[in-house]
Amino acid sequence: MLIPQVEEKLGRKLKTADLQVLAGLYDDLGMPADVIYLLVNHCITRSEERYGPGRRPTLRQIEKEGYYWARQGLFDQDSAAHYLKTWRDRQQGQSAYMQVLGLGQRRPVASEEKYISDWMDKGFPPETVALAYDKTIFYKKQLEWRYLNGILRRWHENGWHTPEEVQQGDAGKPAQPSPKPDKPDQDNSRMEKYMKW
Repeated sequence: MLIPQVEEKLGRKLKTADLQVLAGLYDDLGMPADVIYLLVNHCITRSEERYGPGRRPTLRQIEKEGYYWARQGLFDQDSAAHYLKTWRDRQQGQSAYMQVLGLGQRRPVASEEKYISDWMDKGFPPETVALAYDKTIFYKKQLEWRYLNGILRRWHENGWHTPEEVQQGDAGKPAQPSPKPDKPDQDNSRMEKYMKW
């Protein structure tokens, strides 16, 4: 029953190699047919969101995602449905992060998505990322992902995740001493020497 449903979803007849992929998910990974069907639908949704309507994933992409699901322990409908809800929430949340980074409504590319997912996992709301972004722009004059991530990593190590925690933490730091001349007497003697000329 799974094969005709997958063929209908993908809009084409499955070849022998495609059938082997589905059989591998079922036999080798022990994934039930209903979970494989959810997996296929999820991959179709991802493909259409990334590349546009009508774009279908390859069976290789479905297989790769299936192995990821297996590593996550998604072998029943409940755990798969929970994962899909979490994934959908994360996708919707990423747009808020892109907005505070001044990148507009476009979807993040893979490397950007990796950073944003890490920040979400660490518990940083978009407002805190906006503070780190401001610091990055102030010091670097442009968005530098590694620098921004370094700021957030330090804040995470200090346990600062909300804008309030960051502001309180920064206020509690001792002020950085302003740079002093090496030897004031030496600077004055130089000045006097030049004034005699």
